[in-house]
Amino acid sequence: MQTTYRTGKWYVLVTPGALIALPPDAPIDLVTQVWDHQQSERNLAAVIDALTAHAAGSFADMLPFAAVVMERGDARIAVRGDVTVRVTGPHGVESFGGSNVTTWSERFVANASGIALLIADASDEAELPVRGGVVRAAEVNADLEDSDLEESDIADEQSLTDAVAPEPARAEEAEAEPEVEAEPDLEAEPEVEAVPEPELETELDDSINGATLIPTEVTYASDADEFDQLFGATVAAPSAVAPPAAAPPVPAPPVPVPLDGDHDGATISVAEARALRQNAPVAGPDAATAVLPVVQGSTGRIRVSTGQVVSLDRTVIIGRRPRSTRASGADLPHLVAVESPQQDISRSHLEIRPEGDTILVIDLHTTNGSTLLRHGADPLRLHPGEQTVVLSGDTVDLGDGVTVTFEDLP
Repeated sequence: MQTTYRTGKWYVLVTPGALIALPPDAPIDLVTQVWDHQQSERNLAAVIDALTAHAAGSFADMLPFAAVVMERGDARIAVRGDVTVRVTGPHGVESFGGSNVTTWSERFVANASGIALLIADASDEAELPVRGGVVRAAEVNADLEDSDLEESDIADEQSLTDAVAPEPARAEEAEAEPEVEAEPDLEAEPEVEAVPEPELETELDDSINGATLIPTEVTYASDADEFDQLFGATVAAPSAVAPPAAAPPVPAPPVPVPLDGDHDGATISVAEARALRQNAPVAGPDAATAVLPVVQGSTGRIRVSTGQVVSLDRTVIIGRRPRSTRASGADLPHLVAVESPQQDISRSHLEIRPEGDTILVIDLHTTNGSTLLRHGADPLRLHPGEQTVVLSGDTVDLGDGVTVTFEDLP
């Protein structure tokens, strides 16, 4: 990207495939934060998030700005305030401004070949070249080249390669594990078999002679392997046998339980149960049958600004070309398609999910995001992939003039 500029007062951030202009009164920490975001990931949503966070969610306190981010040859533009963005595309030069708007204006130009930011009256000085960094400028012009797209693809592939690169190190660690050989230490266990315990078994067998024995000693579990006790003679270590203890007292004979009555007053005999069945009252033929009304719970509905009204009896997905991963069944969601001439709305943009007595909305990792509008509160930008509870009367702005309003929620 061949970029030139004329000196001025605005901060202009120049990165491969992106131009961002911030006003002279923008704090240095905000300029640094936006610059760091563009170094890690080139994303228009990250710029808007940083500016709205700086304004604490108040559009009235939001700074003017201009941002152009290239995505594989296509330009995404966002502008607010007295700034003009000119983009050269297949149909010629298109100009976009940010005056007389409450929030900001977003546009999309496919196959862009040139970008210009007209911020203020530029000086008569000659244009200066810049490859990357932050400059103070009043006008910036950039000609896009095919190499910009190639460098962007290479950077994306390199980031994926770096994320996968550490795996060979784990393989080397796995190969090094066989060097640890602790198995020979287990061979020392057969030495326990030298304990002459079989004589104890013989003495016990001679003294039993069919008599019933009462345990007079406590035997603790042996430290030997459990498999040694399953196969061959049982070996007991000398430390496992405790000294003989005194004979336990003879337990008293159990007290007979009386047959009459019961302990809790709720237990009845079989004969009593049969008597209750035989003496049960029988309803007459003319007895009225009580009819209990079935109350149908209200699930609420949504009203799309394009005219669709959808009941929230199951999940709803809204977008330009919404798709569902569920193939069949009662949980198949409603798919609501809306038009987006400027492509501000993603194919699958917003998911609305009933969860018990609440309704949740989820931004499906869209490019331009979704904004929750609630009466008496500041606009809230939904975090991608996170669940947010909505109430009756709430409205979600999807962009491109399309809104979703919630009605009669439980």
